[in-house]
Amino acid sequence: MTSAPKDIREEDLVAYVDDALTPDRRSEVEAYLNETPDAARRVEADMAIARDLRRAFAGLIAHQPLAALPAAEPRNHMPLAWAASVAMALMVGGAAGWFLRPDAAPQPTWGLVAEAFAAHRTFVVEVAHPVEVRAENKGHLATWLTNRLGRPFTVPDLRVAGLLLVGGRLLPSPTEPAAQLMYEDGNGQRLTLYLRRGSDNDPSFRFAETATEQAFYWSDTEFAYALTGALPRARLLEIAHLLQVQFEDPGAPT
Repeated sequence: MTSAPKDIREEDLVAYVDDALTPDRRSEVEAYLNETPDAARRVEADMAIARDLRRAFAGLIAHQPLAALPAAEPRNHMPLAWAASVAMALMVGGAAGWFLRPDAAPQPTWGLVAEAFAAHRTFVVEVAHPVEVRAENKGHLATWLTNRLGRPFTVPDLRVAGLLLVGGRLLPSPTEPAAQLMYEDGNGQRLTLYLRRGSDNDPSFRFAETATEQAFYWSDTEFAYALTGALPRARLLEIAHLLQVQFEDPGAPT
């Protein structure tokens, strides 16, 4: 048995997820994944999120029309699965009654909501592995996400709202690493906060929903956020306000 090749790069793993490798290179990547459990877990997570993203666009409804922006420069390294998801978002946008000029693309925050819904659906149902780092290692979680997101990061405390931290995880996104924090109330009802860089610094809360969950999303100078859960709209907005205050001032009383 030959050992796995040592020249496997991140772009090879991305292409593997997108099913864009030649048969020979795919075999080499699979040999590498068989001998590298950490990389295999990351790839499996990426593939699961890509699959769930396609499902996440079904029935997506925006309650506020989003202003159109000029089309962005194409990204040479955007994974094909994500590119397909963006195309699906445009289709759903048309069905929801958005108006987009021929040379326009949706707001970056709309892509954020689709990513947040997909990640929420993927992990909120997990029993054994809902998060990568659990609440008892909250300090490590904050340090890890600070390093990976490239910005100072504090894990919010939602106990005043009757929610306990379950933990968090790092996630891929089309352009930047993203993070998901999961919280749970006394009845076992979970909600998630998805965040990544790429903010447009719009603190206004906007609302979106699917048939099964709702989200409020906003941004500041550091991150864009989406709070998702199967909660009443007023309750979700209350929690979003609490999060916004803590991210603006980590030392603020909760």
